[in-house]
Amino acid sequence: MNSSDDPKKVTGECKMKAIPQFKVRKTYEEVSDYIKDQIMNGVYKPGDRLPSLREFSELFGVGQSTMREAISALKTMGLVTIRQGEGTFVTRLNPDEVLSGFEPIQPVTEQDIISLLEVRKIIETGIVQLAAERRSDEDLQRIEDALKEMEAAVSNGDLGEKADWKFHYEIAKACHNSVLESIMQSISETMSKALKASREKMFQTKGNPERLLAEHKEIFKAIANKNSKRAEESMLYHLLGVEKEMFD
Repeated sequence: MNSSDDPKKVTGECKMKAIPQFKVRKTYEEVSDYIKDQIMNGVYKPGDRLPSLREFSELFGVGQSTMREAISALKTMGLVTIRQGEGTFVTRLNPDEVLSGFEPIQPVTEQDIISLLEVRKIIETGIVQLAAERRSDEDLQRIEDALKEMEAAVSNGDLGEKADWKFHYEIAKACHNSVLESIMQSISETMSKALKASREKMFQTKGNPERLLAEHKEIFKAIANKNSKRAEESMLYHLLGVEKEMFD
């Protein structure tokens, strides 16, 4: 077998990080999630050609039918494009096009707000993991500056919603992924308008401003220590707490 036929020697457009040794048969959802993470992490960049079904099947130790379903799922998400006779390519994502799906959102009911909170949990827990892994010293300084603005707001008895937004947005910028940054900006701006009254209600409860500040400090600490798992846990805990306070 030529080196070009060896799936373990994939180079150029078909690059791949080391594949984990799967001890059990994986479903197509698990395989597609793994490839999706590689795309979002920049292992595969827009326009890159992915390995063939056969190469992927051997690399993952799964059947080609499983791989077909996984690639089909990625196509449905809009992450890959299949070109007949050429292969599967990472979609050339345009942040403006991605944002077009978020801009019309105008929450008017409690269910709308709950749905947006669900989106935040999905997006921001992933974003904070990447930020912990990729942040530069300059990124960390900007996040800390936003945190200090939040501290000042709490000390002055202010609502501090702008500093809060800045904190979360600076974390998104620390991912160094323009699409995620743009999506986060859209979601944050929409949420800030929809939840201002709810935030005012939360801050009327004694101890809430200090508790929320402490949660942001835990998120910052995890990012500073480059502990992606702890960062994810801290962000999820924070967002779940916000959701609970709003609807209890």
